[in-house]
Amino acid sequence: MKLEDHVKRTEELFGIPGQDIHQWLDGFFDTSSFERLLAGQGPADYNPYSHRKFRHCLEGLEEAYEKFEGKYSREEIKNVFETHVKDDYRGYLPKREDFENGTFTEKYHDAAETEDKKILSFQELTDYFQGKSYDYQKEKSEKFFDSFGTRIVLPTILAIILFISYIFFYVVPLFEDNMLSQKKLMVKELTATAASVITHYQELEEKGELTPEEAKQRTIDAIKTMRYDSQNKNYFFIIDMTPKMILHPYRPELTGKDLRDYTDEENKSGKKLFVESVRIVKSDGEGYLRYHWQWKDDPNKTAEKLSYVKGIPQRGWIVGTGIYINDISEEKESLQLHIFQIVGVTVDGLFMLLAYFLLQSKRIENDRKRAEAGLKEVKDRYRALVETSNEGYLLTIDGKIVYSNFKLQQMLGYTSPELHQTDIWNIIFPDMKNNSKLREHLINNVFKNGSDSGEFEAVAADSVGNYLDVIITTSHIFLSEKHGHVISLRPIVRKSDIGIGTATNLPIDYKPIHESLIKKIRESNRIGHVVQNMNKLPAIIREMIDSGARARALRTVIGTTYDEVIVRCIELSIDEIGQPPVAFAFLSLGSNARHEMTMFSDQDNAIIFADTTQTPPDKIRAYFLKLGDRVCSKLNASGYHFCPAGMMALHPKWCLSEKEWHKKLKTIMSAPTTDGFRDFNVFFDLKCTYGNKDLANSIHSQIQLLMKQHPLFISYYAKNALIDKSPLNVFGGLKAERQDGAKTLNLKEALRPIEIFSRIYALKHGINTANTIKRLNDIRGKEEISEELYKETVYIFNYIWRLRFFNQIFKHTDLHKVDDDLDIEELNNLEAGHLKEIIARISMLRRKISLDFIESLPAQKV
Repeated sequence: MKLEDHVKRTEELFGIPGQDIHQWLDGFFDTSSFERLLAGQGPADYNPYSHRKFRHCLEGLEEAYEKFEGKYSREEIKNVFETHVKDDYRGYLPKREDFENGTFTEKYHDAAETEDKKILSFQELTDYFQGKSYDYQKEKSEKFFDSFGTRIVLPTILAIILFISYIFFYVVPLFEDNMLSQKKLMVKELTATAASVITHYQELEEKGELTPEEAKQRTIDAIKTMRYDSQNKNYFFIIDMTPKMILHPYRPELTGKDLRDYTDEENKSGKKLFVESVRIVKSDGEGYLRYHWQWKDDPNKTAEKLSYVKGIPQRGWIVGTGIYINDISEEKESLQLHIFQIVGVTVDGLFMLLAYFLLQSKRIENDRKRAEAGLKEVKDRYRALVETSNEGYLLTIDGKIVYSNFKLQQMLGYTSPELHQTDIWNIIFPDMKNNSKLREHLINNVFKNGSDSGEFEAVAADSVGNYLDVIITTSHIFLSEKHGHVISLRPIVRKSDIGIGTATNLPIDYKPIHESLIKKIRESNRIGHVVQNMNKLPAIIREMIDSGARARALRTVIGTTYDEVIVRCIELSIDEIGQPPVAFAFLSLGSNARHEMTMFSDQDNAIIFADTTQTPPDKIRAYFLKLGDRVCSKLNASGYHFCPAGMMALHPKWCLSEKEWHKKLKTIMSAPTTDGFRDFNVFFDLKCTYGNKDLANSIHSQIQLLMKQHPLFISYYAKNALIDKSPLNVFGGLKAERQDGAKTLNLKEALRPIEIFSRIYALKHGINTANTIKRLNDIRGKEEISEELYKETVYIFNYIWRLRFFNQIFKHTDLHKVDDDLDIEELNNLEAGHLKEIIARISMLRRKISLDFIESLPAQKV
């Protein structure tokens, strides 16, 4: 959809145009390359929307809250954000990983919707199982008139309103006009009759048969006696051009009276009737006049009257008559009453029928929605089951691969597009003796839509030419009138394999195995090889655990392995997009910089690049944003998942020049805020993983320079750090929260006071190392803490980290959601008591921070 369409839609749905939100969502493009693409100069594989994955996803909502806080409510931001994204992706709200793991492809704004077809094509089946196309309708609003009402109820009501409007605004006025026309014709003809009488006596006068006085008198007498209507009470009147009254049968007192100022005030006509009559005759010779007049011979009643006046030039007279037209209104009201009665009965019947159809249609609609939701749920459960399986899965339709799970990609080292090649079967299952039965089965059944299933022991070749012994199972399925097969690959585990077997035959020295893994990562020439090698890390960790490795060793292996993966991903990305225009450093932030990651930590990284005047700044930024995007995407594919908060090098906020980083630091440290402290926590823990170390060191140097200029910053920083309370309740017990019915303690939060303590005193003494244990050691060297406090703090840190590490491992093994929440009800009394004592000891660190920084702090609102 185009921007103006997004704005119009959210205004219709929620009364909020939200144009700035829409612009923000669609504004993260490589504009110059996009213009080249439109001019036909861009590369064939260029995607102008490659960065939409950062904002067009569920995780982008938090940044939208931060961006537009204060201008819109959170509900308004959520409504505009989700409507925009869902409209772009056929009712689906993707996660960031959907853009990376081969199960989702971006849909451009100008992409046409595919037409519904009874039988899915091969491409549609491929899209369906890869998550690219969702055939179920967009999520319906809970508001009645946004769904069923707009399609059935509202059109019916509008039809009734249009029908009634047609009757009352066209038919009834037409009826009224017709009656008035008939009245006009009648009064005109009557006036013409009276005029003919006057003409008759005028002719007798001209012939000499009557004197002028006799002719006038006979005319008056004749007109005076003329009557019409059912009661013979309607009359004619005569005035002259003065005007003066010549004849009025019911108002003799007006005879001979000057009527120029006569307005019939007694009967509320409000109009100079006779003056108006003279004007009409002088202008047109004759015409109509509407006014209110006495009701026939009843002086106490008035009614609307229509008169026709006609000039008699020979006499200098005006003759006229009028008829009452109040009966038109009475007939109109009677007609309206009958129409109301008919319409009322009709509408009642329609609404009864509508209510019946409403109930039936809503029942059908609810059944359809339940079926639709059930289909989606079944699909999502199937996908979740396949994605979390320890086996590799392929889905084929008519012998072509339409879906492969991530485990298979890790196992073989191929990406999803590579596995969809037509000749991939010969590559994965080479022609050798061990594969003869399998290849025969594939040719005769899978490729020819046979219905036989089978199980075979075979050899699969990975992307680097290694052979894997696997069990292959094929199962026939029938999908959308097409033949298909589900093919599973399960590795055959040998006792000699790394990390497999009993603890008694495990080697004690894991270092050579880890060094071999590092070597293979460095030699990987494609991301599929990196992914395949990273798949071996869990086995090494399992071996270390069984060998009794300490927490520090576990952290070192995990941290150094991910460092090597980051370096290789950067090198592969540079090979793809070209050499950087200026010097840069890729910064690991947070737990990765400290080498305190677990197996399930996510990314925290940034880029700093050198300032230059030789290349346009926008071009430099575009390059490093593209590099950050490529690197972070490869890391995500390697199992190092995207940061939910967006603290990654692909975000403009964390991809800055040296001057911009320094300016950012100056803003934070010169005017401390809660948001500033949060950012400072992230990038104070940094390590140069790749590139120019001097650029990374310049951040530390700038921090120390600003510390001298703003000496109170550390005190305010410490005060903010102590906002988080100790996880102990007032009775000294563990302060737990209820999570899904269980009492839990967040172990990551429990570690935070030690991280904060080491960070504050590292800032105080200019210590640039990021690792918490090393910081504590350097702080001890500065005689800031005693030997005893150092050892005790290190023990507490290692204990909680190890507890966190194994808690995540156990949850993953039990197929539970991996998080940092420990169910303390599962601890025995000894374990719970020891954990409580350890948590309680952390308070000594908080007391030291308070004594050193807070008590001397002047009052200031932060």
